[in-house]
Amino acid sequence: MTDLLQRPEAARRPTALGVRALVVFYVSSLVGTGILLVPGLTERQAGPAALLAWLALALSSYPFARFFAEMSAWRPDASGLAAMVEAGFGRRPGRAAALLLVATYVIGNPVMGIVSARCLLGLLGQPDGPVYPIAIGFMALSAAFTLLGLTAGARVQTAALVVLLLGLGGAVVLAVPRFDAGEYTPFLTHGWGGVGIAVVTAFFSFLGWENVSTLAEQVDDPARSYRRAIRWAVPIVGLLYAAVTAAYLAVPGDEPVVITALLGASLGDGGAIAGDLLALGLAVVATNAWVLGATRVVRAAARERILPRALADRPVPATVALALAYAAVLGALTLTGTGEELVLVVTSSAFLLLYVAAAAAALRARGTGRALRATAVVTLLIAAAFLSFAGTGLLLALLLAAGCAVVTGRARTS
Repeated sequence: MTDLLQRPEAARRPTALGVRALVVFYVSSLVGTGILLVPGLTERQAGPAALLAWLALALSSYPFARFFAEMSAWRPDASGLAAMVEAGFGRRPGRAAALLLVATYVIGNPVMGIVSARCLLGLLGQPDGPVYPIAIGFMALSAAFTLLGLTAGARVQTAALVVLLLGLGGAVVLAVPRFDAGEYTPFLTHGWGGVGIAVVTAFFSFLGWENVSTLAEQVDDPARSYRRAIRWAVPIVGLLYAAVTAAYLAVPGDEPVVITALLGASLGDGGAIAGDLLALGLAVVATNAWVLGATRVVRAAARERILPRALADRPVPATVALALAYAAVLGALTLTGTGEELVLVVTSSAFLLLYVAAAAAALRARGTGRALRATAVVTLLIAAAFLSFAGTGLLLALLLAAGCAVVTGRARTS
């Protein structure tokens, strides 16, 4: 990872990303499958009080975003969180964190393909159709998207995101006449424990601030660009999540896809079809952003020989490897009958573990500035508090982390 710091010319390439592109990648990383699927899951866990979980996460977004922005400014590295862990705790923990980061991307990203598949099947009028095989196709499509390159990909993401966000805002406005205050009673349906579980589940929707740090090597003036980008991205994401979740909870019905529920309530069957189309577009845009982050994490791990070196040389091998890994995960979910809710909780818990490790590393590493250290303290406290509600998800994430540590430790000694 440290060899990347010896290539300052990367920050001045003609194709370097600026503030606007970073805002697009931030928003498209966060506003996608999380806002489509997760509000329904949190409602089952906490009832109407799930809104409190979303508001708490929206308020905690700025410290998280600022921490990763400062981290990227201090050390622009495609390894993201793992580079910070190495800086604070040394090479061996850094390698384990890098492998855990790869594993978390591989396990969590296919949920986005599942959402896309369900939206498509809804449009086709076949809600009980083959979800997982279609999800594999969507993951392969997003993997192919990464081969466009950052500049072309940013243009496509920008155009799609503007249209989709306008549609999402319109869905909320159109649903207002259908709001029923009675949907908010009783409020604490499952008590405060349910709200805590909903926080961990909803946290999946707020994953993405760290995803954009994987682009740091190709950002023009990272210190300036990241700090300016989060000033726009954090309010956009927070307000949108709060508004959409509040609206979804106020609309009668049990439709699990948020946009479909909102437009269906206001426009009937035609609105439900439009909702499925909009949901599909948002899911694909978000999946593109996350698979792009995953390819960069995989290639960075391969440069460090944590993964086979062949994956580092060119984008195609890493892209193919990821597509195959996603297919394997979806195949395993099919065979075991595991639902995406458990995958969401494990993914969120694993990322929270990495947040804690990276924040602690920032406090331990030499040469970190005051802003990085201050945001690291806040991030550490908030992430640790959220982890206390993770339950089984935390246990499985710890087992995954332990496995990564064993694998990387054996690789170093062999």
